[in-house]
Amino acid sequence: MAPERGERKRLGLALGAGGARGIAHVGVLHALSDAGIAIDAIAGTSIGALVGALWATGQIEVFARDLRGTELSDLVRYLDPVWPREGLLSGDRATEYLRSLIGDWRIEDLPIPYAAVAVDLVTGEEIWIRSGRLLDAVRASISLPGIFVPVRQGARLLVDGAIRNPVPVSPLEALGAEVRVAVNLHAQPVRELEPRARRHSVAARIGGAIETGLARLRGRPRALDEPEAELPGAGPNLLEILTASMSILEHEIARHRLASEPVDVVLAPDVRGIRSFEFHKAEQAMSAGREELAAKLPEIRALLRRRVGLARYFSLGSSS
Repeated sequence: MAPERGERKRLGLALGAGGARGIAHVGVLHALSDAGIAIDAIAGTSIGALVGALWATGQIEVFARDLRGTELSDLVRYLDPVWPREGLLSGDRATEYLRSLIGDWRIEDLPIPYAAVAVDLVTGEEIWIRSGRLLDAVRASISLPGIFVPVRQGARLLVDGAIRNPVPVSPLEALGAEVRVAVNLHAQPVRELEPRARRHSVAARIGGAIETGLARLRGRPRALDEPEAELPGAGPNLLEILTASMSILEHEIARHRLASEPVDVVLAPDVRGIRSFEFHKAEQAMSAGREELAAKLPEIRALLRRRVGLARYFSLGSSS
């Protein structure tokens, strides 16, 4: 039900940042489709940019299928530590996986208007990527500072747009959306860290795997099955610190920006129990997205009735 480019746009979605919590976006998108509601424009930050790109290219089902069988060992194979580094990971392996899904699409050729949000570290500007290679736009938008090496585009050094706009409502106006729906994955604070005495989180284990890779690059090899050294009173590893810091930042920025953005409906899936790298909880995240959309669906329908009419939205011919 996507409109042809050049048509007047109706419903726009702002898909926010949040790592594995962003799989809730898949549930939202499916629930809207099941309700017969067309999605006419998508703006995404970080995981939201990725899910939006997969929806626009028709690859969302492949991604969801891959996630359903995800385990820690599956995530570890995408780790590619670099040293010396601008980030913990080069991101090349993750990019190749995304290339297998997204292919060579250009943003201007997508069936619906799309924007990915990134931030230029050189100027501090928020960048809305609305043209060029879709894969490059997604790679820039998911480049968590300190974790993935930034993306260089000419004089720009692009990183995750969440450090300025974790729920990108503002680009929807430029995309022509009349009804603007935002998915905020940070409506409630998320506890990324757990007490050291019982730390078995995915981030802790991935961080250990990264350190093993870095040790090899630095010439101090450690066997993969050798446990990470535990020092008395040792704190979280670098990956945990970075993800916890980003979660706190995203929660605060989202709260302030959504208070002033021209948004009509804010969806807040309950994803508090999902940490940034817990992609094995994909079903839980998708269910949270579906449940939140179901709760807000009457409000969305009412807005569409008032502003643009029902005819082109509801494939089953429902009426007011």
